[in-house]
Amino acid sequence: MSEFLVPEAGDQPLFPLQRLVFPGVAIPMRIFEQRYLRLVRESLAADAGFGVVPILEGREVGATPRIAPLGTWVRIVDWSTLPNGLLGIEIRGERRLRVGAIHVEPDGLMRGEVTLQAAEEPLALAEADADLVGLLGELARELGVAERYLDDALDGSQLAWRLADLLPVPLASKIALLELDDPAARLALVRRWVWQMAQR
Repeated sequence: MSEFLVPEAGDQPLFPLQRLVFPGVAIPMRIFEQRYLRLVRESLAADAGFGVVPILEGREVGATPRIAPLGTWVRIVDWSTLPNGLLGIEIRGERRLRVGAIHVEPDGLMRGEVTLQAAEEPLALAEADADLVGLLGELARELGVAERYLDDALDGSQLAWRLADLLPVPLASKIALLELDDPAARLALVRRWVWQMAQR
């Protein structure tokens, strides 16, 4: 994954979502609210990223929602005008972040005091992880997202993040995963999710 300039801390724009964006995971988005059109325009012009934070209460549109104090720093890797006239972007997660004091600008755009977590060393895959690698392939192909989820850069950390994104587990569980600092512990937790789902 290519690295680009990111701030270590400071007042940064935030995009609240009803989901998490994990590091290394790319997702498509449709942008239509003026505050987020401005965020995208300014991010593209400055070749800068922004924070994506999960919503705990509220919605992505309308009133300011209550957000989790952590999320992911993302960058825009592609954009286009969709057939319905809306702006379509693809964002990719870069690093985990924590959010401190939050304020809301006149147009409703949230900003927060962001601190990025340290970049992590790759976690080597073990032979015992072959079943999870296979599961990721099956899920990605079944959901039609193999292009974004399967590549040669897969390591233990990315395996955990990508499976966590595709597995049908509650948002609270995914937030708990994002909070873990140990990549091996994150992969073990995802394995536990898979085992629990298999028992149902």
